[in-house]
Amino acid sequence: MSGPLGTLARGLLLAVLTWASAVAAPPSKRLEQIESRGYLVCGIEPGIAGFAIDRGGRRFAGFDIDICRAVAAAILGNADKVRFVRVETVKQFLQSPDIDLVARRLTWTLTREGGNGLLFGPITFYDGQGFMVPNNRGVTKPEDLAGQAICVQAGEGQEANLARWATRKGLAIREIVFTSQVEIERAVFDGRCAAYSADITMLASERLRAPNPDDWAILSEMISKEPLAPLIRAGDDGFFEIVRWTIFALIDAEELGVSSHNVAAMRTTSTDPNVRSLLGLVPGTGKALGLREGWVSDVIGQVGNYGEMFDRNVGSGSPVHLDRRLNNLWTQGGLLYAPPFR
Repeated sequence: MSGPLGTLARGLLLAVLTWASAVAAPPSKRLEQIESRGYLVCGIEPGIAGFAIDRGGRRFAGFDIDICRAVAAAILGNADKVRFVRVETVKQFLQSPDIDLVARRLTWTLTREGGNGLLFGPITFYDGQGFMVPNNRGVTKPEDLAGQAICVQAGEGQEANLARWATRKGLAIREIVFTSQVEIERAVFDGRCAAYSADITMLASERLRAPNPDDWAILSEMISKEPLAPLIRAGDDGFFEIVRWTIFALIDAEELGVSSHNVAAMRTTSTDPNVRSLLGLVPGTGKALGLREGWVSDVIGQVGNYGEMFDRNVGSGSPVHLDRRLNNLWTQGGLLYAPPFR
């Protein structure tokens, strides 16, 4: 067809093709590899209570474990189709192409991401360095530690964080620096320090190792920002989007009141357009990621929403017993916020 009508037809065809490419999922070699092998490979750091604990027989539990399980449920429809491997360093991940992602309490920093061919997904836990103190010392705030000995471990940036905080506050403190976790644990529980300074998540795990955990308190103030996020390789936008939106789904489900207990009923009874979009009842959200439309239902049904994950692993329903603090929904005074599923 020639003339104005032909030009118009070609323009419409181009517009349709452009729209189709915009809504279709980007090609993902990583997704194809995962689907072909039939399981997700996730790098973790076992040994941190509430985040990754080895239950024996290659069975693991914890908050980081559930992040991996959620991604497996999104891609494969089965949260149990995950193989966990120990990843001690970012360098090890870079040298292990079969590992799909890492979820192991990694702080999102510029030097870990920039120039390394890596990308951090959304923040899954807002952590920060703080202080654990024995209840019998009468310490209620970090400033009470002025002039006292504080135990800290070398090599993780915590020593520098502590020094910067003390300088900023104009406080004279005595740092006792240890090179191993075993040494610092012995020193803390033997009473050689007025406080132990580390990330709140580490302090909560260490408190469980105390002869009497109830004798120890974690102060509410934090002296650094340690945003924890999963790590993947750059260069595969499709897989990155799946990881990102899986985490957003966990957060959005909690905000909308969708849980592992009611997701099946919500799929059939809810008239809330936001819930229907989240659960794939409005076509499009699955196709955009190269997944089936009901992928979020599988994630929430098998793993639960963010609040359920938090509670059973590190919150009030767990021995770790951390408060939500910044890890609450934005509607509850926290920082958790997910973009719309539309």
